[in-house]
Amino acid sequence: MAELLDLFWQFMLFSLLAFGGGGTVLGLVDRVAVADKGWITPAEFSAAVGFTFITPGPILVLAPFVGYLVAGVPGALVATLGVFIVPWALAMGSAHRLRQYLHHPRLRAFGKGAGPAIVGLFSLAVLTIARSSISNVAMVVVALLAGVLMTRTKLHPILILVGGALAGLVLGIPGLGDAIPEVRIP
Repeated sequence: MAELLDLFWQFMLFSLLAFGGGGTVLGLVDRVAVADKGWITPAEFSAAVGFTFITPGPILVLAPFVGYLVAGVPGALVATLGVFIVPWALAMGSAHRLRQYLHHPRLRAFGKGAGPAIVGLFSLAVLTIARSSISNVAMVVVALLAGVLMTRTKLHPILILVGGALAGLVLGIPGLGDAIPEVRIP
């Protein structure tokens, strides 16, 4: 029961801090779920993040995934409830007044300060994912190619993810990937 309450509490906090979208708290989810609580491994976090980016609302998919790994169906349910309850309550409580505050100087200043903090949180999530998924030179090439395709083309992100997954499948063929030099990210 204590673990379920902890899942609910943590995901409620994540949703409270997810200014600008759920992806902004990936670094925080990584820190809590992987490093602090040990609920999931870095590889499981990477797999979950990869999967969530082919679905709508990454953090909304990540919550039940982590919850399920920690405590089965009850864990998935409480993590999902936790991640939804704060945004729902805030939306319900503030929808009628939101319009008059959109251009308020303090709210705009808040956004300017929160932006760099979000960059730091994203950076932590990127580093964690890189450490557990970039293991050799071929995976560095896949990561760089994905970045180039995202910035230089209008190719849909799902197609880029599918391409990366196919590259992983091919490189996972026994004997094929063994000759590729390893890479360690500090």
